[in-house]
Amino acid sequence: MRPFGNPNRLGSSPGGGSLPGSSSFVQFRRDPHLLSFWGLSLVIMGLAVPLFVLSGADPSLAGCDESFYAQMARELLRGSNWLGPTFLGEPFFEKPPLLTWSVALSFALYGINEWAARLPGILAALLSIPLVGWIGRAFLPTRAALLGMAVLPLCYLWVQQGRLVGQDVPLTCLELLGILGLVNGIRGHRRWFWLAGVAFGLGLLMKSAMILLPAVALIPYLWQQRRHWLGSAQFWLAIGLGLGIFGLWLVPAVGVHGPKVLAALVGKVWDLGQEPFHADATGWYYFWHIPIHGFPWTVLALVGGWLLLRQKPGSTLLVWSFPLLLFLLLQLYPTKTPYYTVQLYPWLALLAGVVLDQALPFPLRTGSVATAGRGSRRNKPPLAQVLSWGLAAVGTLLLGLGVALKRDVEGLGLLQPHAWSLVAIGLLYLLLPVLWSWRRVLHYAGELWVGTLLAASILTMVSIVLRPDFGNFNPAFAQLDWKQMLGSDKGDFPVVDIGRSGLPDVCQAQAIAFYTPNPGRWVDDAALQAGEHGDYLWVSPVQAQQLSLQDLGLQPLAEVEGWQLVRRLGSAGGELSPSP
Repeated sequence: MRPFGNPNRLGSSPGGGSLPGSSSFVQFRRDPHLLSFWGLSLVIMGLAVPLFVLSGADPSLAGCDESFYAQMARELLRGSNWLGPTFLGEPFFEKPPLLTWSVALSFALYGINEWAARLPGILAALLSIPLVGWIGRAFLPTRAALLGMAVLPLCYLWVQQGRLVGQDVPLTCLELLGILGLVNGIRGHRRWFWLAGVAFGLGLLMKSAMILLPAVALIPYLWQQRRHWLGSAQFWLAIGLGLGIFGLWLVPAVGVHGPKVLAALVGKVWDLGQEPFHADATGWYYFWHIPIHGFPWTVLALVGGWLLLRQKPGSTLLVWSFPLLLFLLLQLYPTKTPYYTVQLYPWLALLAGVVLDQALPFPLRTGSVATAGRGSRRNKPPLAQVLSWGLAAVGTLLLGLGVALKRDVEGLGLLQPHAWSLVAIGLLYLLLPVLWSWRRVLHYAGELWVGTLLAASILTMVSIVLRPDFGNFNPAFAQLDWKQMLGSDKGDFPVVDIGRSGLPDVCQAQAIAFYTPNPGRWVDDAALQAGEHGDYLWVSPVQAQQLSLQDLGLQPLAEVEGWQLVRRLGSAGGELSPSP
């Protein structure tokens, strides 16, 4: 097994050498490799952009979370209080407002639309790519850090969540930014502690107490490096700066809205910690969800962690202990969701990069054959051979599935658009053992092996993001012709209230609120029966089954996916034609 070499050498990981003392951006003149690494990290980030912008259809926002934050951002632009964002006029304090602020800023710059709502998450997902590389470069061979950057945008869950309006990818980006500042501060560049402090404060503003989980996961590394930060005044002042940034919002918000701000923040964390909020998320949820939604990289990451523990567990402590401890903390938390695990993926990508860097029985550059040494090659277990045949077995299954889809086997309709992609991905995986077997004949066998593995993941991701339903959750509501439905040619739409019957239809109600040009307020079952609503109203499917619209004096105008747009009888306006 090849030991870690000089991590500052681009494109190779030769034996011998030691880990670098710093990875600061300001050392370009001293170390020309830093400039090369910076350029390569930007190239990798640029190549990842299509995975976050390609789409098989016009996008539409999901109900829960996406439409909720987008609607709050729209209300901010329409004059709501920036200290207390509102949803349909009701203040929301269960989460801090940084995500809502960023979406509102995006709306102000690019208009109120789906892409503008998702832009903050997309930018955070892309910015995380070079941040992963710069953190990895401080502990790992340069090639491993570069491969880790390339792996991150090829993890399905990272791309899927990065293209949504949500807090977890921006929070992860802030975590990486803070850890980069912390690492560079510990390595002697004390001013980088200020970056860690700012990231900590913004993390609190993004998702409050959730930033404390990665802080706890940092404890092993902080304890190991305690002599470098414990007595540093800049470190403690930076922590105070982070708390001050959070206080710049919290103190005025409490002053304006009272103690309910703190009660909502603390109460939400307490509620989530008391009982699981997702019935299907059992204790084994993460054990199958993470491997499947990042395959093959999440599986390779386990091997990467094992390699680090065998070789240099002390000098690479942060890279393997942080994701391990964070996973244990998430596992202990009763509420389990897919997006909580997003924080793990940058570290899993780095660990997968370690495997790619060390698994090859041949150097990526043919000119470095002499540096590998005959003895090191003979003593190294054939990890690439094991990976090649293991992935070839998966490729056989994918190839068979693709052939079955082309032969119109019943029960596989959902995968039908991926038939040719599955065939191609299966063939690429089957090519890996061939490249291994021909490694002594092929001049660039290493490059072909890594390129084939990456190409299979690229093809997988492109096939997924080009699906018409990927990121397109509510096309029926996004495509409504409101001018026809409400009889307004000038765009001065009347207020339309939103009906909701408890939790069963809350997610869809949030989507309808965003796609309604001029939404009013919530109307629950009691308010609907008492007639406490405006002239126009969306009635939920649950309400429509429980109550008689005719008895309530409501005239149906349109029906979309079970939701009925109704008008109070006797209200102003002529007959309106129902939407198709």
